[in-house]
Amino acid sequence: MVESDGELEGIYRLFGNDGVEAEAVLAPHIAATFRRAGEVPLCLVVHDTTEFKFSGQAERHGLGMLTSNGQGFFGHFALAVVPGAARIPLGVCGLERFTRQIRKSTVRKPHSYYTSQDPSRESLRWHRLLQTVEDQRKGFECIHVMDREADMFDLMSLALDLDARFIIRGDKERALANEAGLVEDILSRIHPQTTREAQLSRKVVTRRQQTIQPRADKKRKPYAPRPKQRFFTREQRDAVLSIGATTVEFRRPQTAQSARKSIEINIVYAWEASPPPGEEPVDWVLFTTESIDTVAALHTVIEHYQSRWIIEEYFKALKTGCAFEKRQLESYHSLSNGLAVFAVVAWRLLLLRAVSRSSPDATPTSVLSVTQLQLLQHRLKLRKPLETAQQALFAVARLGGHLKSNGDPGWLSLGRGFEKLLLLQSGWTAAVDHLLGEDVIDD
Repeated sequence: MVESDGELEGIYRLFGNDGVEAEAVLAPHIAATFRRAGEVPLCLVVHDTTEFKFSGQAERHGLGMLTSNGQGFFGHFALAVVPGAARIPLGVCGLERFTRQIRKSTVRKPHSYYTSQDPSRESLRWHRLLQTVEDQRKGFECIHVMDREADMFDLMSLALDLDARFIIRGDKERALANEAGLVEDILSRIHPQTTREAQLSRKVVTRRQQTIQPRADKKRKPYAPRPKQRFFTREQRDAVLSIGATTVEFRRPQTAQSARKSIEINIVYAWEASPPPGEEPVDWVLFTTESIDTVAALHTVIEHYQSRWIIEEYFKALKTGCAFEKRQLESYHSLSNGLAVFAVVAWRLLLLRAVSRSSPDATPTSVLSVTQLQLLQHRLKLRKPLETAQQALFAVARLGGHLKSNGDPGWLSLGRGFEKLLLLQSGWTAAVDHLLGEDVIDD
């Protein structure tokens, strides 16, 4: 987003300034996200964590170890999304960062290891971000959508205390109250109430090569190594899901801190009865506060959970489109400030693509400002103004080197094009500021 070594040095100094904090940089965007969320009757708040890995032989100050080899840090995000097939992103409504000084072990620990009184444990990031969003949420309803890492009794208990709605993918080994066994014990008794077609995205998943012994086996040791895992790529495909539901009561684990002895939760179970040969079947166990009284309600829960995948696309926009992991910032502090800036840029890229796909004929001002559209027309020497969101998407990508004959643009060309557009906008703003002798704020 700079065109000279002097400007680049200025950016590095800004990000590295001890007086600049990532929270303050991102705060205006978060406030704007909540304002946008207040304009819709219901939004989904999708939570997830990703790691940022930085290459190079030199050690960057303040970074820690990652799950894989290398140095970096982790970002835990909350992304607001409009429900529905379009999944229009409203923006980031929360972000936490953390580092690890010790690489996380792949060996299962005994329950006593997870001291729930430890205030520094990583899992509390889920609690804090849930609390933060609920504290700032005013005038609109939201449903928190989380994957399996959020399956914690204390987190669900906190959500119930805050009267917060949620859909969390759960573990079949969670214990039920009143000595009723485990969740997996009741799943076999759930009958399909409806079916639904779901499109599964392409992703790398893990498949366990052996199963854990049932807990009923008294000879089993208190803890054991996790089953070996094999990574494989699941190609995009359609699946037919059988869906059923029930209501259960979870007992409080010994390590939990909640004052509740048990909590009542609805379970929506979606499974693939006849997967294609050689494919891992879909098997979703969803813990939720949402209604399960009707078939329509079950479909709504599944649709909301599927919206969780948009945050994976957001991470791609951040890492590939914004090339955040390639930024040559030398410390955790400066990288954190850089992340606060690129988090907003990644949202704009995601918004541009989401609107152009769901509503290709939408007005271009729904994704870009008037000034940006004029700059695109001038820079690309277009004969007439851009008229649709889809045209705006391809214009940005063209600025990044994409050829329309190559099909839909990827994150790389979109990111490069948008970076050039921001540079053009910066130059235009500086020129107008100089001519008028006053600050100019673009729309």
